Amino acid sequence: MFNAVKHKDQCFTIENFMTPEECKSVIEYLEWQNEKNILTWNQISFYDSYAVGFWPIDPSLLMFGLQPNYFHEILKPRIKMAAQQVMERELSEVSYHAQKWIDGAFASFHSDNSDEDGNPTTFEKSKFAAFIYLNEDFDGGFLNFKHYPITVKPKTGTLAIFAGGHTNEHEVTMVHGGTRYTVGSFWDNASSTYDEDRKREMEEELRIIREKQDLEYKKWADEKAAGIKPVYIGKNGEV
Repeated sequence: MFNAVKHKDQCFTIENFMTPEECKSVIEYLEWQNEKNILTWNQISFYDSYAVGFWPIDPSLLMFGLQPNYFHEILKPRIKMAAQQVMERELSEVSYHAQKWIDGAFASFHSDNSDEDGNPTTFEKSKFAAFIYLNEDFDGGFLNFKHYPITVKPKTGTLAIFAGGHTNEHEVTMVHGGTRYTVGSFWDNASSTYDEDRKREMEEELRIIREKQDLEYKKWADEKAAGIKPVYIGKNGEV
């Protein structure tokens, strides 16, 4: 059993989910892979935020004090167990990856699985989010919830688990003075089913979204090259 703190219905944190040593090793491993061009960080939908996946088995992890099957057979099952405990239901994996948010990164308020009116999107499977904070040596990067007085400040080794839908819109305030690293995952109800028509609809929606994102990434890169950086003010006045 995990000692979870309940902030509200379907919103929890679990401190010391990973040890500081584990977190440090994961960060060093991820950046080593990037430096060696084994796996590289890829831009994702939030400004200056990047993601990378995990090999099922990687003997290179031994160099960092981690078992070769650490990510998929040790860490992920623990995340699933914790999420199922606090959400009191069986879950199925949607996605699993590492993220880094560099200086200036942020995410404005959003739902993980619906539009602003609560209508399901192509990401409707992402009903629950689970993120482990791997470090805290930076400023900002707070997780705020739009309709509730809840702020989760990054703390090394803490796991945050929450429902990611319309009633739980959330933001990540701008990161300053360092890089914010997390291990993220999204989960669906194990009982959820999607017919073939809906699967095709989601595939087409995703194709259109990716095309729009590619244009947005180019715009961000062009603006950055021109010295233009966005300003984002968080819910509680965080800049």
